[in-house]
Amino acid sequence: MHNRPLAAAVLVLALVAAAPARAEAPPAGPLTLSLDHGRFWYAGQIEDGDVPDASLCDVAAPCPTFELKVPGGGHRLRVAYDTPSREDSFDLQLIAPDGTVTTESGSNVFDAEAFVAKPAAGDWKVRVVPKGATQALVRMRAMVESAPPPKPAGSTPLLPDLKAVPPFEFGFVAPANPANAAYPPDTVNPPLSVAGQQPMECTIDEMAPITLGGGGATGCLRFTSGPINAGDGPFLKEFKFASDLASGRMHTDGPYIRGDSRQIIVNADGKEWTRPAGTYSFHMTHAHFHDDGILTYELFKVDGTTLTPAGKGTKSGFCPADQLMGQWRRFSQDVAGDFGDGDTATGNCYGAADDGLLSLTRGWGDVYRWQRPGQYVDWGDNTDGLYVVRATVDKSNTTLETDEDDNAAYAFIRVTGRRVDELERGQGMSPFDPDKIVFSGYGPASQDPFGEAPDTGDAAAPAPGSATALDTSADRTPPRTRVLAPRGRRLRFRLSEPATVRVSVLRGDRVVRRLSLRGRAGVNAVGLGALRRGRYRVALVATDAAGNAARAVMTRIRIR
Repeated sequence: MHNRPLAAAVLVLALVAAAPARAEAPPAGPLTLSLDHGRFWYAGQIEDGDVPDASLCDVAAPCPTFELKVPGGGHRLRVAYDTPSREDSFDLQLIAPDGTVTTESGSNVFDAEAFVAKPAAGDWKVRVVPKGATQALVRMRAMVESAPPPKPAGSTPLLPDLKAVPPFEFGFVAPANPANAAYPPDTVNPPLSVAGQQPMECTIDEMAPITLGGGGATGCLRFTSGPINAGDGPFLKEFKFASDLASGRMHTDGPYIRGDSRQIIVNADGKEWTRPAGTYSFHMTHAHFHDDGILTYELFKVDGTTLTPAGKGTKSGFCPADQLMGQWRRFSQDVAGDFGDGDTATGNCYGAADDGLLSLTRGWGDVYRWQRPGQYVDWGDNTDGLYVVRATVDKSNTTLETDEDDNAAYAFIRVTGRRVDELERGQGMSPFDPDKIVFSGYGPASQDPFGEAPDTGDAAAPAPGSATALDTSADRTPPRTRVLAPRGRRLRFRLSEPATVRVSVLRGDRVVRRLSLRGRAGVNAVGLGALRRGRYRVALVATDAAGNAARAVMTRIRIR
């Protein structure tokens, strides 16, 4: 998986927060679909794969393939994949009984979905073709819809509902590339490191005085976050850049040129109307457009259950793209890209002239990773301790939404020196919010509270707007894990109950090996393979049969 965090500490965080899937093995036989009934399964881990053409599947690299038994009378077949890093790309192919192939390419996205209208009954195949993937975890879902998604009658406005992706990928290391807004962002911008040292936390423009258009930052706690649209309709902001420039309606604000934007609202009957909705900006240094005020970042010191403001960020603008399913367990997403390509080299973020549009399709979201401009809160002279980082979407309420009270997300962290441990992340105001939704699992928006997915048996898909169907009567106590003294290259640990254990071996800031095993109650041992001489850190995450995931247990080993 290429999605490398900023420093060694951040890799620990991603593992601490991760809850493995219940379905550890891909299904052994065909998956039977029935109308309006969702199926979820684990597709496995792609260790290293780049297949230039599907004809080279299982020659150039393995292509996980699954059989679906599709019923007759369906309106539409939809199949999707999800991966924790958008740097791992795949083609998703649906192969009909007559051999017809439908392909959906996923590049620089976390999720991609393929659709087939009026699918033929019979045996279908789903093929996942890696197009540049390394240690990539993949999960899948499928459904045959019996009818088009229902809409309200008449002229009911189909409004967006903006939510924030809980902050993650924390660290104090600036990106290496000072032009860190350039497309594509994730694959070209590693942490800045010189001879193993990280000399800067903030980029030059973030540290520049505010009077000169900079952020005035004195220290940067960096992280990843972004918006999700979980509403009934699209999030649409239009602007007229060329006309605004020609008419003198733009004004300069530091490195930005700002103008007024309008929200487009689509009614259930298809009619559209607009309303004033804040401002948009063009960043003269980074050369792209933003919807202003979409994100607000804040830092709070935690004392007991009391939050005291300790710092704020300067990130307020965002140009979103349909790259992340906000609610994987709900089949509520419209087709991605309905309103433009967004964050691509020729997309809405860069190529607008006089028909600018910033958008998120219903059900889709996006993140700006830690290396993007302004993705930080000013650390200042804060000291070690417990903190909450809060991300709020549309805090100034310029966007008309279905719900104005669910726009905040948080991360509860412990800072020790320049090490950041993520204790909890979720949607809500803080970890003390009684209505919080705690996120777990791999990826930005994995929010199933008791495990990523059920086993490969049937799982009814929750209807849009309904609660995720989970067995809340089961045991909620996670397994206990204790690391024992190693024997040679074998890691030994004790489990309090049978559990699936995911083991990640880290060297410096890089995961060098991942494996998964079924552990029994008592002492277990696992070989770590052919590691080079040196010092490593190992993280173990155990999940029991009920889907209860323990926090990561860390240990250090030395290979001689």
